[in-house]
Parts: sequence; structure tokens; C-alpha cells
Amino acid sequence: MSKIENHSIFGHYNQVENRVTAALLQILKIGGTAFIGNLFEQIDEIEFPSSEINIVTQEKEIHNVYDGVLECSFSFRVLVECKIQLEKINKKQLEGLIKNAINPTDYILFITPDNSKPSILSHSSCGIYWTNWKRINEILKEINTLQEPLNFLINEFEKYLDFLKLLDVVSPDQRVQIVAGSYGEPTALKYGFYACQNHRPFKESKYLAFYNKQGIHTLFEIIEGPSNNCDLSKIDNENIKDYLNTDEPNFKNDKRQLYLLNLVNKDLIIKHNGKNKNGKRSAFTMGPFRYTTIEKLLKAKTTSEL
Repeated sequence: MSKIENHSIFGHYNQVENRVTAALLQILKIGGTAFIGNLFEQIDEIEFPSSEINIVTQEKEIHNVYDGVLECSFSFRVLVECKIQLEKINKKQLEGLIKNAINPTDYILFITPDNSKPSILSHSSCGIYWTNWKRINEILKEINTLQEPLNFLINEFEKYLDFLKLLDVVSPDQRVQIVAGSYGEPTALKYGFYACQNHRPFKESKYLAFYNKQGIHTLFEIIEGPSNNCDLSKIDNENIKDYLNTDEPNFKNDKRQLYLLNLVNKDLIIKHNGKNKNGKRSAFTMGPFRYTTIEKLLKAKTTSEL
């Protein structure tokens, strides 16, 4: 057992999962009883007694080691388990936590980056609660008293969550990858694929949209890929063969990143309205890719809404 006041804001742990937990517990320690009660009430309407709360990190019991504990004069305990990867709740670990939560006033709280409550928790017994890091960050900002050092810690914690990419909780099924498309869009419309520079970094996405002619006009579903190290001349695909014969007869057998696409919508009207600090129109696609959600894309009229 290690008292939270013995740790820095980002902890002394080797594992990132433990460091981000220690950082959150430090904020709760500084915030105090009312602050903690406010936070948990907004997570899942858990109401705690107004008593002194003891905060412990890396607590070990018979059945499990969990990331943190909040307890109040033995009248309640919250066993905190944090994850920084999607769908990483282990069944055996969950069973151990349930065995440790033996009292009616014991609660188990999972904090994960998942977009929705993990299915393994949906079928578990009562007394188990869940939220994600994005919601934790939103609540902390809502209940921030702006008093130091709490205000400073909350702002730094948000930066840390952003650095760890824990605030991006969009599932791949909802994500749209946006690419510059002066050449790629006509090819995708005619031949049903998009090929770009090999090994470009990407986020897994279900959809791909092209930014072309000062706006976004087409949306495709990614039916296969992206795949790296693709030699188009060796792909068994009639559309790609037609493309090489017609549009790129001097293909040099270079390796590319390949997406096979299915057209979803060719009638989008999303105009680019971005400007730089000097008031001049700025490019929308700076760098390889940009991302948005399918919900935002289908509602947007301008790129600023993405």
C-alpha cells in the first residue's frame, strides 16, 4: 500500500497506466471530499457520505492488485481500475475485483479509453461502474474551482491525457479519414481504389473522404486496407489493371499504400472556410491525413464543422 501523497503528479511508476492513475488520484486528493463526491455523482450518480476520504494507489488484496482505492471511514470503498488501451479488461482480473468488493458499500470503477461501455462490464453484477478518460476530463473541467493548485493540475492532466491519446475515443467504425484528392478522387470514382505513399501513418477508419476543389464532395467506405508494400502491377484486380493500362502505363513497380473503396456518397457539399492568422485561406489537408466522424461529416456544410 502506498499513500498518494508520496507520489508526484505523474507518479514514479514505469507503466503509463499506473502513472495516469496516480495523476488522477493526486487531483482528487487536492480537490477534497466535496470535489470527489461531485465527480462521482456525475459519472454514475454515486452518492458518497460527507466524511474524510483516504486515497491509496496500487493496493494489494488477496484476489487482486488494483490501481487505486478511495475509502471513507470504512463506510464505503471505490476500487479504481484504469486502462489505456481499448477493450483490455481481463475477465480474471474482473472476477478478482468482484471477490474483493465484498461489502454492500464497495464500488468498482473502471476508467478506459473505450467509446462505449465494454461488453464484459455490461453483463456484470451491480456495483460496477464505468466511464472513459474523455468524460473524466470533461467532468474535471466542469467542476474546476479555478483555485490553485487544483486548476493547474487539471490543466496539466488534460495535456497528459491528450499526449497519451486518451481523449480520442472515436471508434474506427465512426471515423472518417480525409485525404487530399486532386488526383486520388477521380481515380477512386473511376476505379474504386486509392493508392498513396507507402507506410503513411494512419488511424483505423471505416470511411475515406477526399478534399478537392476547395471542399469535400465524395465519401467512400474502405472495404479493404490500407495495405503497405503493394505493387499495383501484381494486384489481381481488374479495375487496378485498367487504371495502369489507361492512366499510368509507365508504372515503375514502386510500392504503395493501397485502399480498396466503395462509393457511399458523391453529392456532399462541404465548403472549405478555414483561414490562417493573416485572414488568408488556408489549406485544409496539412500533413498526410485528417480525421472526423461520420456523424459530423454528414451534417457539415463547412470544413470548420468537422
